[in-house]
Amino acid sequence: MTSILAYNWNAEVFMNGDSMSYNYNMFERLGGSIQKKKLEKALEMFHNESPQELRRRIGNIDTREILEKLEEYNPQKLRQMGINIEELRGKITERDFEKLMQVLGRDGALVVQKLKSLLN
Repeated sequence: MTSILAYNWNAEVFMNGDSMSYNYNMFERLGGSIQKKKLEKALEMFHNESPQELRRRIGNIDTREILEKLEEYNPQKLRQMGINIEELRGKITERDFEKLMQVLGRDGALVVQKLKSLLN
């Protein structure tokens, strides 16, 4: 940061208070970009690999952890992160949900139900 830019930024913080909401929004957006890439990679794996291969790659998954993580998200938060729910709806098929239930086992239906409610 050049000294003029640093001076202007410091002056703005001094005059207007900390611009934390702007910084927080920026970091939330960055986190959203990372999550979006992870989500795209997961969808690609789901579309291209068999349930057996997915089980092998993922290993033993604790569905409680998945459900807890899903509780952190809601449509508004996903939008703030730059994740387009409409786009996701178009990419995820019933076949994907069925495969997810196969991979996760008996608790897979709970995860699928939560994902469907998040997407609606």
